[in-house]
Amino acid sequence: RGGLVIPNPSAERGRQEGVSAAAFERALRDLALRVPTLNWAIIASVDGVVQATYDPFSKERADRILALVSSVLALGERVFQKLQHGRLNCLTLAGKTGVITACPVGPAYVMAVSAPLEAQAAVVYALEQVADALRPALSPPGVG
Repeated sequence: RGGLVIPNPSAERGRQEGVSAAAFERALRDLALRVPTLNWAIIASVDGVVQATYDPFSKERADRILALVSSVLALGERVFQKLQHGRLNCLTLAGKTGVITACPVGPAYVMAVSAPLEAQAAVVYALEQVADALRPALSPPGVG
């Protein structure tokens, strides 16, 4: 059903950190297998460079979604710090018909996904599992 798009497989940040497009592809394919009702997914660097998307949409739409998700994720991280709840693993926003979940992946990347509301538990679990599997490829040696 969905399509995998690597809009900039040799993005500057990925090149600097030695991250291959294959790592992003594997992560998004794994996520799509775990959550068949997935609407979309984005992997991006924290400085706003979209690395890969699932279920393609225009670059402008991907950039807008990324900006919104990044803002909410940064706010969530600050709330967790202020309330002393430890490190934020994932942040989920649930609406009447859908859910968006985002989580940091390593020190320099974020993943965000959207799915129908009924898939909320599956999305959170799958995103945490996929993010955990992807972190070693995205972290500098000795960091994870």
